[in-house]
Amino acid sequence: MTAHVGPARPGSAEAERSQRNTDGMTESTRSGSGAADGSGGLPVVWFDRPAGRLQRELLEGRAEILDVRGEDPLEGIDRAEGAIVGAAIRYDRAVYELAPNLRVIARAGIGFDNIDLDDATAYGIAACNTPDGPTVSTAEHAVALIFAITKGLKESARRLEAGEGDYWARHGHLELDGSTLALVGLGRIGGSVARAMSAVGMDIVAYDPYADDERFAELGARRAATPSDAVAGAHVVSVHAPLSDATHHLVNAELLAAMRDGVYLVNTSRGGLVDQDALLAALDAGKVRGAALDVTEPEPLPADHPLLGRPDVVVTPHVASATVAGRTRIFTHAVAEVMTALNGSQPPNMLNPQAWPGRNA
Repeated sequence: MTAHVGPARPGSAEAERSQRNTDGMTESTRSGSGAADGSGGLPVVWFDRPAGRLQRELLEGRAEILDVRGEDPLEGIDRAEGAIVGAAIRYDRAVYELAPNLRVIARAGIGFDNIDLDDATAYGIAACNTPDGPTVSTAEHAVALIFAITKGLKESARRLEAGEGDYWARHGHLELDGSTLALVGLGRIGGSVARAMSAVGMDIVAYDPYADDERFAELGARRAATPSDAVAGAHVVSVHAPLSDATHHLVNAELLAAMRDGVYLVNTSRGGLVDQDALLAALDAGKVRGAALDVTEPEPLPADHPLLGRPDVVVTPHVASATVAGRTRIFTHAVAEVMTALNGSQPPNMLNPQAWPGRNA
């Protein structure tokens, strides 16, 4: 396989483009739909979900807040000058046509595959993300999932609950010290996972054509020339790549076949990176010993999905970055990006710098 893994953002060597639909917008401090918090003269900042206490505190006295409260997912966007958004809606020309005042859009998270940068640029809209927001919490979640499946926690708990007996003899899972971890993507999150699992004693091999040799040396990781080379001898494979046309279903039947028998697979990046039908077939065949996914296709999975209910699969509902600290960091950074643009300066994490100043002139 030769599919590239790495950010679409020009000039960025290690930025993770994965992960997270982390909104944290559940605590409301007022009722009503699309109501404003600010006073006359303040810029209008729009959220695509109900804005909670944290978002209101961050913008108090700085902006008028609009958020979505009804069934229309784009309610109020026609008034928006800035937007802070999750990953559920695709922001492209069709949306920008409805937002004549929009000057800046910030993705509350790292991944920006739902934001059409070409269309944003054509409309003079600055597009940003928060690459340092979800890193710590998401990496910790990935590490937790690695431990959960390689130690068979779900299987053992279910056997105990069912009173099956013979627990010690039937366990047979993996000791991580001295085992090999393959990372598909070595950006912020992948690098943090590398550091953590190196401390456990794992040997790290990684594929990331955008990371330089210094990055690999810093993390003590061996460079693989292709995804297949990276996963070939690994006991655990953890995916930390951006989702794009080139990486859609990167983990497919072919790549799974290149893995060793009994491999463990973790994905905390984007659901579309893994062909779930191929994964199910590999699980049934015993090729994959266990899988742990924080991201799926679709999200959330329906209750009757075949990945759910299996003792060899752990699925969490795209919550890796949604710790209290993670949410606070993500929205603090998103608000900073938006307000920097609305105050006339180029945001530090602008994904389409060629669009500056655009509508912010």
